[in-house]
Amino acid sequence: MSAIFTSKFVKIIKTLSEDELKTFELWLKSPWCNSNKNLVRLLEKLRKYYPGFDGKKLSKEKLFQQVLPHGKFSDRRMNNLLSEGYLAAEQFLIFHRVAKDENLQKDLLSKELQSRYLDDWFFKNTTNEVTRLEEKPIKSWEDHLHLLQLHRRIYHHPNQHPRMQPGGTTIVKMGKEIDLIYLLEKAAIINEKIFRNRILKNENHEVEKDLEQWISASEGISHISIDFYRMRFTYTEENMLEQYSALRVLFFKHFEALNRKEQKVHLLSLLNDTSFLIKATKLEITESLPLYKLGLQTSIILHQGQLTINTYVTIVSASNTEKDFTFTSQFIAEYTKNLRIEFQEEAMCWAKAHKAYWENNLKEGLEMLVQKDFKLLYFQRITKLLLTQFYFDLYLQDSSYQFYLLNFFDSFEKWLLREKHRATFNKKPYLRFVQVCRKLTKNYGGVNFIPENIQALLDNENNIQASNWLQKKIVQIIELKG
Repeated sequence: MSAIFTSKFVKIIKTLSEDELKTFELWLKSPWCNSNKNLVRLLEKLRKYYPGFDGKKLSKEKLFQQVLPHGKFSDRRMNNLLSEGYLAAEQFLIFHRVAKDENLQKDLLSKELQSRYLDDWFFKNTTNEVTRLEEKPIKSWEDHLHLLQLHRRIYHHPNQHPRMQPGGTTIVKMGKEIDLIYLLEKAAIINEKIFRNRILKNENHEVEKDLEQWISASEGISHISIDFYRMRFTYTEENMLEQYSALRVLFFKHFEALNRKEQKVHLLSLLNDTSFLIKATKLEITESLPLYKLGLQTSIILHQGQLTINTYVTIVSASNTEKDFTFTSQFIAEYTKNLRIEFQEEAMCWAKAHKAYWENNLKEGLEMLVQKDFKLLYFQRITKLLLTQFYFDLYLQDSSYQFYLLNFFDSFEKWLLREKHRATFNKKPYLRFVQVCRKLTKNYGGVNFIPENIQALLDNENNIQASNWLQKKIVQIIELKG
């Protein structure tokens, strides 16, 4: 890659959309925004490489000659021009953000009117803005913060008349807004701490005191998001499934009443709860599918347009287990491109093979996997798990596959135990999967079959891969032997 394309100026341009790039070009052409005409030509010459900026032959000297055809090349002058372009881009980003943020515009105008002692205009403008925000049916966190700032500015204005009105309406509203802001933000922090305690071994956040203070402060406060947090914070180990189910029902019912930020917080929290309950074998993996579909529909689970590979694999697994193969095909076709590029080819192969497995096209799906040379460790791992499932089902149909299956258990287990893999991922769930599968195989092929022996295999298992699938196989084997 050309050194030009690693400059800070180009890095900012890369982040601009087509429309933003056009606006930036107009920005540079405006004498009020930019006094250096060379920056216009610089952007013009660089724009032909947008959005990839992957040309290798563009040198600083060549770009200099294109921008300043009559000037003598100077590395320092070229660097100065790129630096100036970066500073202009910084200013553009600031003004572009202001142009899109109505609350910020109104806030700045209110400050300016007050600082210039235009009191009549200040009170009229500020009162109108308060009314606009209070009438919004769904307020964002920023709306509540802006309301607090506006009420505070009115109350503490040098003109004491509004402050001394009977009833103290303004200061009461200030109190309500600051309570809401505190409760919503504090709850989000407590919720995150609880989640981190659950999934990270080296963290143990003491949330009991925070919870006690939050619950006390939230008494008498009516807000849909705070109600959801109240329900979440009363989870108990014994009744978590029932409490989760009640919260989930209300979430789907009142989803549209939440602002975008709260929709995201509560959807992701429910997905985390669902994952936890699936691993604990208290829920089927299919229970996660409606939440993921909502996340796709609203783009909540897309981070800057991208899906994580774990999310992709879970959605495919849930959809196929649900036998919603039409959705699976649509999902693979539409969202594989939202993965990081190095994942896409292997992800599509794995997803199609997984779909073939659940459609009972065992030999076809098996052929897809054995013909593909998976390079990425993540896909090597989950592909070996899927291959185990293929061989296991083929064995249940034809006992001649027992040799392949038992040998595959051994090779999978040895692969997991290799030194180089130890620090890369948590092997225990996969090892337990292999060990339980081996016991199932031996019990199924044994002379004296005892159903109770395999029914107890998943007792107290809370850290095992494909627990739902294993449960289904246990039921299937008991039926076959019965």
